[in-house]
Amino acid sequence: MGQQPNIELEIADLPRPSPKPDPARAWVPGRPGELGGPEDAQFGAGFGTTGPDSGYALTLVKAREFEPADGEHRSNTDVALAAVASARAALFGRAPIGKDVDLALVLLGLDAATPEEMRRDMGESRKRWFAAVSHHPGRLHGFIASLEREVLRLTAEEARARVSRGETLINH
Repeated sequence: MGQQPNIELEIADLPRPSPKPDPARAWVPGRPGELGGPEDAQFGAGFGTTGPDSGYALTLVKAREFEPADGEHRSNTDVALAAVASARAALFGRAPIGKDVDLALVLLGLDAATPEEMRRDMGESRKRWFAAVSHHPGRLHGFIASLEREVLRLTAEEARARVSRGETLINH
């Protein structure tokens, strides 16, 4: 709409350019607790590594057939296997898959290829490690934190080969 001839405009009435924000300043992480990269992430008791959809590991474990030791509760063993599988998957930054459960079965002595004597010994250890784990989750957290990253990075075949030579992969 044009200006009416009988109205005088003051300088304050004229359109002004709107202010623009300043350019973004450079930023680097410098606050306490910030991580500069993946190598800065702490691992171990109380820290852990959360991976996506770690609850799916329990579904994968429940679909597996394995023989718990005498006196061992299947529910405790399922939770432990799912926790190991989730820890391995999180180490790789992904959700759990069947290969993670395969490694967990080998590490906890539930794989069919594990020598019988070692299966028996691991069964006794599992009963001690995971007794009433649903009531004492700190036990499971401590167990997972005690696993070495190198062991979690193994494939099930590599772990089977080492176990068949009599090597113990869990130092707990």
